[in-house]
Amino acid sequence: MSEFLKYSDPLELWISTLGVYVNRELEKVCENLKNEVPQRLLDSIRYSLLAPGKRVRPILVYLGGSAVHGGSLTLELLQKLTPAALAVEMIHAYSLIHDDLPAMDDDDFRRGRPTNHRHFDEATAILAGDALQTLAFETLEKIGEDFAENTVSCFRILSRAAGASGMVGGQMDDMFFTRDAKRPVLPITLYGCFPGIDNEFCQRKLQKFGNSSWTSELRALESMQDRKTGALIAAAVMLGSVLAGASEEQIFSLGLYGQYLGLMFQITDDLLDVTSSAETMGKAVGKDDGKGKVTWVNHLGIQDSQKYVERLNQLAREEVANPLFTQPVPLLALLDYVAHRTH
Repeated sequence: MSEFLKYSDPLELWISTLGVYVNRELEKVCENLKNEVPQRLLDSIRYSLLAPGKRVRPILVYLGGSAVHGGSLTLELLQKLTPAALAVEMIHAYSLIHDDLPAMDDDDFRRGRPTNHRHFDEATAILAGDALQTLAFETLEKIGEDFAENTVSCFRILSRAAGASGMVGGQMDDMFFTRDAKRPVLPITLYGCFPGIDNEFCQRKLQKFGNSSWTSELRALESMQDRKTGALIAAAVMLGSVLAGASEEQIFSLGLYGQYLGLMFQITDDLLDVTSSAETMGKAVGKDDGKGKVTWVNHLGIQDSQKYVERLNQLAREEVANPLFTQPVPLLALLDYVAHRTH
């Protein structure tokens, strides 16, 4: 089989090559919609779906699949994983459109450009988000007959990650998560995607999460962000592994890797919100603190927040740097990439 990317290739090559590939495939999706969708709606969809970005979530689908195939990505595997990769990016794009709305985070800029509702209008932005959510599952259905036995698992993973117990529920809590509000600590339900996995194994793994000495407020913050951000990132890497024929333990370990990575993303976001500029970030900074929201930085401080990122980095490494995986080099490199990102 022809290798599209080798495990020994630098992460920058994986990101740039797959980013170009995903963008091209997303362009094809939009092109196929032009005779079916009102032009203004299509323009709004394109505006957010094809916005500049590193495509980390779809890339994680490919990394998850390659991790159970010796670490490299063949052309055949690339093509088979693409519907899932595109579906994840569509869910992500829809979530950003809705998160930026005045009723949510009320942001005017995203990635250095006016947000969707600012460039178009609120109604169009809402409908574009709605369309992208349903288009994601329509795209996922194109996995093909070769993976028919895994289709139900893939729909379950993505719907749970994006739905009320995952991303949407996390966003709901985030809307009212201030220093004056008390929120419940909801359980991490990653293993619910795979009821066949031994529950004792799941609980043993999940015990690594969090810190028992933390306040209930900080544990609730972790629970909220695990769902708001971590759920879709975990789903991405799990989808790739499922479609590549991974064992249940491999899938679960990659899912935990994704959850740790998602929390790393969120904490580094909080850090950048107080250490970076709007020009560097491409969006407003300092808004969460101004709204009185609980963040890692205003609760732990900059230094301890950085220490927790390193702890999550180590925990994520333990999930993939083991005999379950042969050459998880790109997954390991991605951890350092996220831990030390500057925008």
